Amino acid sequence: MRAARRFVAARLGDGHPCRDDAVQLIGELIAESLRHADSCGRPPGYGVSVLATPGAARVTLSTQGCGCWTSPNLTPGRGVHLVDLFTRHWGVSASRAGVCVWFELGHDGVVPPPGGVGSEGARTV
Repeated sequence: MRAARRFVAARLGDGHPCRDDAVQLIGELIAESLRHADSCGRPPGYGVSVLATPGAARVTLSTQGCGCWTSPNLTPGRGVHLVDLFTRHWGVSASRAGVCVWFELGHDGVVPPPGGVGSEGARTV
């Protein structure tokens, strides 16, 4: 989890207005996903990606587990609850391979999709 937080912080850089919130929220999501993976017997691995503009960021957590922990109404953990409270947009996509939870922070419009203009990076842990 520490490596993922450092990765998000490095991708956004010291002066980015979303850096601290993104680091806190990715840590909370990872903790929640790992607790769930342990209780369900799923693989604990995850990947993190970051897309950014000078005033906004989209951070994505990808896991191999199921997505039942990703609903604020169904999970006892606080990660998804905090994402729901403190981000302008967030969402979940699930497939046979696992689940992805993404969130956006900032106020300068939509973060470009992968391959668009802006800073992009990914890390698998």
